[in-house]
Amino acid sequence: MKDYRFQTVEELATDDMFRTWVIAPTPEISSFWLNWLASNPQKSADVYAARELVAAVHEIYSDELPEAMLQQEIQEIARLAELRKNGKPSSILQVINKPIWRIAAICVLISGLGLAFYKNQNNRAVSTSAKSDIEANDVLIVRENHTTHDMTVLLSDNSIATLTAGSTIRYPKKFTNKVRKVTLTGEAFFDVAKNPEKPFLVYTDETVTKVLGTSFRVKALEKENTVMVLVKTGRVSVYPKTAYERLETKPDHNVAVIVLSPNQQAVFNRKENRLEKGIVIDRQLLSELSDQKELIFDDKPVSQVFKTLQEIYGISIVYDAAALTQCNITAQFSDENLKQRINAICQAIGASYEMVDGRIVISSSGCTQ
Repeated sequence: MKDYRFQTVEELATDDMFRTWVIAPTPEISSFWLNWLASNPQKSADVYAARELVAAVHEIYSDELPEAMLQQEIQEIARLAELRKNGKPSSILQVINKPIWRIAAICVLISGLGLAFYKNQNNRAVSTSAKSDIEANDVLIVRENHTTHDMTVLLSDNSIATLTAGSTIRYPKKFTNKVRKVTLTGEAFFDVAKNPEKPFLVYTDETVTKVLGTSFRVKALEKENTVMVLVKTGRVSVYPKTAYERLETKPDHNVAVIVLSPNQQAVFNRKENRLEKGIVIDRQLLSELSDQKELIFDDKPVSQVFKTLQEIYGISIVYDAAALTQCNITAQFSDENLKQRINAICQAIGASYEMVDGRIVISSSGCTQ
């Protein structure tokens, strides 16, 4: 095993296991890095800067460059960032015509705003220009679950998608249009943040599911003859995809649609091209995780609770360990979803949270005994 304590941002960003943690994390790899980071807090700035670098390069280049060139671009960005940090901006002119400058904002992030952000989590990095913001937001992120476990994906609007094994989701870095559109291949459970002004749309090959804020499962496996939408909370509208596309071009056109309430489902028959409404039979499909485990914490440090959630969901929870060192909680969770669990924990310790770049960031002034 490598000794990561002495690795630079560049070396971390080009390490295979580190990049897997950022791009396609498994519970085992997430557990390793979170434990390692807890044991090496002095490396937190380098770790989070390296994560940002890997994620940014992957989002833009994943469909364009082979693996070897991806690592080369990471190394070049890190080298230029170091030059800028050391006050040598003239060196950058030597490579201004290289393809790397399609993501010049990354260099600015890592060398200036990025490192400052991770050394002081209360500061927020700002974009170099409105144009670069728009270009970054238009980039579609593709997450595919290559593991045998459910994979949790945190979206920019505080919605959560939980992908089953072999499933893929495509979504923008930020939802800047009038709708929040994602495309699903396979199966996922969605816990959608409410926003009446911006509907949330889940596209499959045959259906479009439209919600304002609710929780539901979409099951669109290629090997099966049916596409299913099952509602846990709220109201959901399900359209055949061709019908919804006609509605977009002709808003006054009458199209087939099924409106679902909790514990109801819509089933689209691919062979017969027919959409039907029914009652959910398999209640397990209304759970966020396919293997929902009961959790009991009896006067446990909140850091231990966060660690458990990180391992279960394969996500990163960022918090000030020093500020929360006196925070213990007692709680029991059964079928609550991730957001309900995080909300309950934050209420217990007087904290708040937000989802930032695929991580849950906890804000708290600490606890007193």
